[in-house]
Amino acid sequence: MKKLIKAAVLASFAIVTLSAQALPPANGATPAAAAAPGGPPKEEIDALQKIQQATDPDARMKGVDDFALKFPTSSFLGYAFTMAGEAAQNKRDSGKAKFYYENAIKADPNSDYAMIMLGVEIAQGVLPNDLDKKQKLEQAQSYAEKGTDLVSKRAKQPAETDADFDASKKDDIARGHMAFGLIKMANGQDGEAGKEFLLAADSPHPDVMNLIRAGMAFNNAKQFDEANKALDKFIAFPGMPDQYKKIAEDEKKRGQQIKNQK
Repeated sequence: MKKLIKAAVLASFAIVTLSAQALPPANGATPAAAAAPGGPPKEEIDALQKIQQATDPDARMKGVDDFALKFPTSSFLGYAFTMAGEAAQNKRDSGKAKFYYENAIKADPNSDYAMIMLGVEIAQGVLPNDLDKKQKLEQAQSYAEKGTDLVSKRAKQPAETDADFDASKKDDIARGHMAFGLIKMANGQDGEAGKEFLLAADSPHPDVMNLIRAGMAFNNAKQFDEANKALDKFIAFPGMPDQYKKIAEDEKKRGQQIKNQK
């Protein structure tokens, strides 16, 4: 039962981010970057920009569904499905998120960001007693590894500045570390998972919830000093809402309880 509770709590954190907008734009090539002679038709560009402007997850997913029906051979179909995957994650609809990320990869085999986030979605859905746990985690590892490798080889778009390009790569590699952390934690490698979550929190636009994930993992590994460092860093993060600070404080208390049982 404790393992099931641990898995459920961790899954609830896996799609929470305190660093991004409610509906962040998909990473990789953008429609604006393609609006050049020989690029996709203006009708496609306008449709993609309309999807980007949607502030409601359901509206964004419907926009992508309509785009896929209208432009089934678009070179930006992978990009569009990735936007829908992000929208589904914002709704905490893992099933749809996986569906859209899988379709992004089918449309564009170099959809590095979609691969990483598909690895995240698969890993966070694994429960300790799943009969296919090993296969799921191997699949998640494969997606995360391939996606992270592709990110490291990503080419800069003509319209990107060097600073934006470097930041985007570092952010996505950090997401890869989050996927690796979830996988290791599901495999009971809590100490190693904590290290991955710390790497995931170290990027230009960090998802600071990874510090809580690190604290949980280190507490499970009985590495209490490391856990408290990560949780204290989370609490000290500027503008942190009180309800999230309480999560970190409660996790520190849990660590102390585990320590007292030694």
